[in-house]
Amino acid sequence: MKKIALLLLLSTSFIIAQKKKSTKMGLTTLDELKMTVYDKDSTATAVVLYEHANRYPDKANNEIPRTDYYYRIKILDKASFDLANIVIGIYKDQRVKDISAKTYNLTDLGTMDISTVLEKDIFSITENKNWKSKKFTLPNIKKGSVIEYKYSITSPYLSIDDWVFQSDIPKIKSELDVSILGNYQYNVKKIGYLKLDKNEPSVDKKCVYVPGIGNGACAVYSYGMYNIPAFKEEDYMLSKKNYMSRISFDLKSRTSYRGEVKNYTTTWKQADKSLKESFFNNQTSKKSFFKKSIPEAILLTENKLEKAKKIFSFIQNHYSWNGKFWTNEDAKIKQAFQEKTGDIGEINLSLYNSLKAANLDANLVVLSTRNNGIPTKIFPVIYDYNYVIVKTVIDDKEYFLDATDKFLPFGELPVRTLNGEAREINFKEKSTWVLLKPKYKSLVNVVAKLNLTQEGVFEGNLIINKSGYFASNQRKKISSRSEDDYLEDFEAKNIDVEVEDYNVKNLTNLDKTLNELFKIRIEMNEELGNKIRINPFIFDRVSNNPFKLKERNYPVDFAYSRYKNYYLNLEIPDNYKIVSLPKKKAISLPNKGGKFTLNIVQRNNIINISSRIHISKSIFSSEDYFALKEFYKQIILSEKGDIILEKI
Repeated sequence: MKKIALLLLLSTSFIIAQKKKSTKMGLTTLDELKMTVYDKDSTATAVVLYEHANRYPDKANNEIPRTDYYYRIKILDKASFDLANIVIGIYKDQRVKDISAKTYNLTDLGTMDISTVLEKDIFSITENKNWKSKKFTLPNIKKGSVIEYKYSITSPYLSIDDWVFQSDIPKIKSELDVSILGNYQYNVKKIGYLKLDKNEPSVDKKCVYVPGIGNGACAVYSYGMYNIPAFKEEDYMLSKKNYMSRISFDLKSRTSYRGEVKNYTTTWKQADKSLKESFFNNQTSKKSFFKKSIPEAILLTENKLEKAKKIFSFIQNHYSWNGKFWTNEDAKIKQAFQEKTGDIGEINLSLYNSLKAANLDANLVVLSTRNNGIPTKIFPVIYDYNYVIVKTVIDDKEYFLDATDKFLPFGELPVRTLNGEAREINFKEKSTWVLLKPKYKSLVNVVAKLNLTQEGVFEGNLIINKSGYFASNQRKKISSRSEDDYLEDFEAKNIDVEVEDYNVKNLTNLDKTLNELFKIRIEMNEELGNKIRINPFIFDRVSNNPFKLKERNYPVDFAYSRYKNYYLNLEIPDNYKIVSLPKKKAISLPNKGGKFTLNIVQRNNIINISSRIHISKSIFSSEDYFALKEFYKQIILSEKGDIILEKI
């Protein structure tokens, strides 16, 4: 997190005319304590009754900005008892002041019982070299309690933290007041789909008085949202901070009292230089080290594409990723190479230098991962980025590379990187935006050929073919355990299935389709009677709808298109006839977004079933949500259809 130090241009002789807007303690009422359910969301386990932040120049502390925070929260269920555990993060030279916290409970007599957090129960914790925290727990928490607390943070930095109106519990009222000295300019953005109920910007012309100069003005921002619904997370979404309603401040410029303007929003040319010197820690010029470290046979490969693939494989298999993303500091790729472990930056900077050492075209690409948020494109904010990959161009064809995953083929990126556009850094020319997409089609084909015996046993073969991300995920699963353990898990997932023989092909050949071949036996737990009911969707059945919300106001992001095909060839005994089969089905998503088809063909005593689920787009707007929800509902209903047999 980047914090820009505050330059104190004002002397301590300034007179601050800041209006006192901060909320005081003691606002809890008996009506709040008597509340048993929040009428606008009966499922809520807690509700924020009121929260408020007020940022202003602090007269008592040399005009360093101070923010007073106030929170009052109703606990409706024990599931939200953890809201009583308060953690206040403090960056470097920030200070926390005036902590006060109380728990309110309703007595049997209908009066108010108050428990107070004592100073001895507030703990200071050192998290790392940059961050500390203050921690305390409000006492005597019960179902029905109201907790109320406040604190203040003074900060010698120009950064203003986002104010997030929305959270995973509903809020009745949330307000923010910010007073900013007129010589500081910020880009102010509202993020999220909810509308502001209060937006009252103003100017306080007598915010400060400077002896010998006169009055100085402050820009005053006053925002509020009321009756805010809880943000509901669901499958197939990017980071929730892309969608949760909030106000964000990005420092734009500062004007001195001599009229000199310092811009903090920079150009990409300036950002590229900063990336090279600070973020990459000058680790982009180590090709001589890697020229000595890469096997000579690889460097002597004449075909450029083959050489690039060999270098990629060498770095990919040399390193073990330590699970850390690009830390933006202290990258030491020589040391990481010798230790054979590193973070995202160290591994992919090693790949970049290795490609350069082999005289191959390579550039670095910075991005923000799916769970980190979408970075702004209006102006460079280089601290938005937490990941770096490599782009190489061979015979006019682009390849995006990430050597941190041992199960991804050359040119394929981890799903975590598929977050829209990334920034290609060219240290010689202008940097550009690039759109990251999957290289391979993600496909699953499940083919089962089974024979139903008189003893009530399915016998036959199962073939599962996977490509793209389905293949890489499966390779990781297979490689992480012994074959016996893997097959035991397979049998546990597929009830009544017994694997009699197993073979896997292309496990280490990452460019090829992964093939799994099973010889299987499925017990029906009883011998065949006069009438039998069989669900034919034995494998890879859709049993749960991933879309359950009444309303979803943010996009559905699958990250990549996906195709799943299921084929069953079932031979039944000659002395049975088919009474009923599942119904055929064909449905499509709007705008060619996908389709589901179910076909059944009967020839004598053989039943062929073909089911296809194709999601052709990776992103669906919130307007398409109900169509997706209905799409999966119809798939689930269709796959509940049974085959009914009757003895002749």
